Amino acid sequence: MYKYKLKRRSFIKSSTLAATGLIIGFTYDPKKSLAAKTKIKNELGIWIRISPDDTITLIVPSSEMGQGVNTSLPMIIAEELDANWESIRTETAPANSDYKNPEGHGGQNTGGSNSVKGFWNLLQETGAAAREMLVTAAAQRWNVPLEECDTKLGNVIHKNTNKKLSYGKLAVAASKIEVPSSPSKKSKEKYSLVGKSIQRIDVPEKVTGAAKFGIDIRLPEMLFATVRQSPIFGGEILSLDEVAAKAIRGVKAVVAVPNGIAVVADNTWRSKKGMDALNPQFTGGETPHLSSLNIHNKLITALDKEGKAKIDTEKSLDLEYEVPFLAHSTLEPMNCTANVKENSCEVWVPTQNQGMSMDVTKEITGLNDEQIKINTTLLGGGFGRRGETDFVTQAVTISKSLNKPVQVTWMREEDMQHDFYRPACISRFQIGLSKEGLPIQWENQLAGPSILKRFVAAMGWFGVDPTSTEGANELPYTIPDFNFDYSLVDTGVPVGFWRSVGSSYNAFFTECAIDEAAKLANQDPYEYRLKLLKDQPRYLKVLEKVVKNANWVDPLPKNHGLGLAIHKSFGSIVSTVIEVSSNAPGIIKLQKAWVVIDCGKVVNPDIVKAQMEGGFIFGLSAALGEEITLKDGRVEQSNFHDYSILRLKGSPKISVEIVESGSEIGGVGEPAVPLAAPALTNAIFSVSGKRIRSLPLSKHGIVIA
Repeated sequence: MYKYKLKRRSFIKSSTLAATGLIIGFTYDPKKSLAAKTKIKNELGIWIRISPDDTITLIVPSSEMGQGVNTSLPMIIAEELDANWESIRTETAPANSDYKNPEGHGGQNTGGSNSVKGFWNLLQETGAAAREMLVTAAAQRWNVPLEECDTKLGNVIHKNTNKKLSYGKLAVAASKIEVPSSPSKKSKEKYSLVGKSIQRIDVPEKVTGAAKFGIDIRLPEMLFATVRQSPIFGGEILSLDEVAAKAIRGVKAVVAVPNGIAVVADNTWRSKKGMDALNPQFTGGETPHLSSLNIHNKLITALDKEGKAKIDTEKSLDLEYEVPFLAHSTLEPMNCTANVKENSCEVWVPTQNQGMSMDVTKEITGLNDEQIKINTTLLGGGFGRRGETDFVTQAVTISKSLNKPVQVTWMREEDMQHDFYRPACISRFQIGLSKEGLPIQWENQLAGPSILKRFVAAMGWFGVDPTSTEGANELPYTIPDFNFDYSLVDTGVPVGFWRSVGSSYNAFFTECAIDEAAKLANQDPYEYRLKLLKDQPRYLKVLEKVVKNANWVDPLPKNHGLGLAIHKSFGSIVSTVIEVSSNAPGIIKLQKAWVVIDCGKVVNPDIVKAQMEGGFIFGLSAALGEEITLKDGRVEQSNFHDYSILRLKGSPKISVEIVESGSEIGGVGEPAVPLAAPALTNAIFSVSGKRIRSLPLSKHGIVIA
């Protein structure tokens, strides 16, 4: 754990800012990461602006994509600052290394459920430091000891006389105070904001429609572009009809982009019609004959080469599980707006990765950091997809070519067929049970593509990828002989970070395997896990709570079944029970789900619960009907008619409870996702006796009522 030390040089306090008030920031040493491309230097970050009118603007370093960071991160600063929440305003940080996350792999990005987890200590320190400086300024003005001063709701109060001064009136004087090297932070008992379900700051604008997402950006003289890319990864343009495209009303230009072509018009619809008329045809590519069967066989070959372990126990299991490629399918289409000029460039983009967006913009334009401005808009879904920069590259390329502001919008077909997909994987288990029925030998072999290899070539050389093996290479269960092996398989399909990454499939593999072991031992799945978690008090508390909430031990109605799973990811422990019913073969109704999370410390309980609900639904949708398949080197799915997502009608009621353990803070954006598939398939076995070992469920004839 990193300890943040504030130093005077880490703050900006200038007399030229006197009219504005107090502006505060500080630096930290980021963690070194395998994914870091360059040596990171200490940088300065600006976090708080206090104006004379008492308005306090807090800079949010993470992208807001529905996970609530525009509220939760300001709550941390405002708590330590003792600010009046009603006076708080927020701004999203610009693209600048000043705002890199200590857990963000050396760059400015939002992912890995690391916003609150990564910035917790840093924002506490800066809020506490600002508060001490304001108190010192007030004490000096009143000529009283510091001990006689307190703070409340954006004011410094003299306890003996009840005199008070607002932060706005003290800001300029406070800017001249020596920065405290070790500011005193509040004890939890004194919290007035953190730990409470404060209404999200971004809700009113989203309700009224005033909120600006990337696709809402409009600029003077702006043009609109759509793109078409090779359906076979890495293919090139063979032919196109530029004359026909330019004959479409409003079409202005046809511009080459990496791996494809763009049609630019005076609105998006005309750009789309122009693309249809252009009718680009492609040739070549890196995967001309690739199919889902080819990929399956590659994974099987890798596992066969690894080989199975010999099990000598009387009772044993030999299991194989499989998951498909998955798309991100964000609701807001992929989009980016760029305005490239001779000596400047401005970009408006719903991005999870400001650092890489800046890098590609510099590379294309030849401009430097000072000449480029990256504006992060609200994101209509991210899930890892908007951490990529292909859509940013296209917008900047087209704008530079035309010397005009251009907004690129992908059609859903482009999005579905040119994603960086969640890897397809196969996992094998050989499990030996003791005479008591508990696993004493656990052998697990996993085969799948590497995400990190694209960023760090050494991953491929050594055949390792911690994002692929997370959730499987170590388990909380007490198993005397535990072995895990990973085979890195290049499939030819581009893969990327998908919500909960490796845990999204490894939890399915391991938690179903545990259920199968419990069945073989003729033991209740809950009681079985209790025995295996006897040395894990945090896990036990979460497990016992969810089982109690679900009334696990009570008799169920006819044709009803319960499924259980528990998993730790991103520092948080989550357990889930789901109840399903089935009144006809293959037809399942999702009745209710219970989710319990221990994420250590909690900033905003309502946001945590929302993320549990959303993450669990996200995982259910993937388990039920989502699948990317390939034929003749091309992705077969093109839109939501053949990439089925869970609808509101089929969704279960979800009950969420938070267990606050006081442990190190964990993430909440992703940890509910991995639980959905194993809990659901275990529940289906409970109600039907049918054990499902590959996803999605739809290919097994499962239909949601």
